[in-house]
Amino acid sequence: MTRKKMALIIAFNLILAVVALLWYRHTPPFSLVCQGNITFSDLRATSSFRFEGGVTLRFHTDGTGYFTLNGDVFNDQQQWQVSRQETFSWQKMQNSLYEITILKIEKFGHDELPAGIFEKYIAGLTLGKKRLITLERTPEDAMVISNFYSPLLICAD
Repeated sequence: MTRKKMALIIAFNLILAVVALLWYRHTPPFSLVCQGNITFSDLRATSSFRFEGGVTLRFHTDGTGYFTLNGDVFNDQQQWQVSRQETFSWQKMQNSLYEITILKIEKFGHDELPAGIFEKYIAGLTLGKKRLITLERTPEDAMVISNFYSPLLICAD
């Protein structure tokens, strides 16, 4: 192979790499805001737990985010108001699978829920815990946020 052909091949590959890098840098970073209402129940023979309320979920482009929970918790014939914000870091694992790690839990003034009740029934919402979730866009441009078992929120414009 001549030097000229070799130089052309190297130049072509270099241009291809630069174009791919520029495309990657100009791909818009992931950002999401979703609000909805949720009812979560855990009915066991020993006790029952139910959360009814609103949730706001926000992913920032810098790899952080938060969700707020506002509503009522019913457990063993008792009721408490819950109002808190949980800050997390996130990273994309593969395709539509994301890992979130809880960094901070901030209870607002009217959050009456005793410590340990939420955490007993909803795994992964304690400080330092990690959760895997999937974020998938539907053909109608809605976003489905799920855990391994079922969809949690469906966000649409």
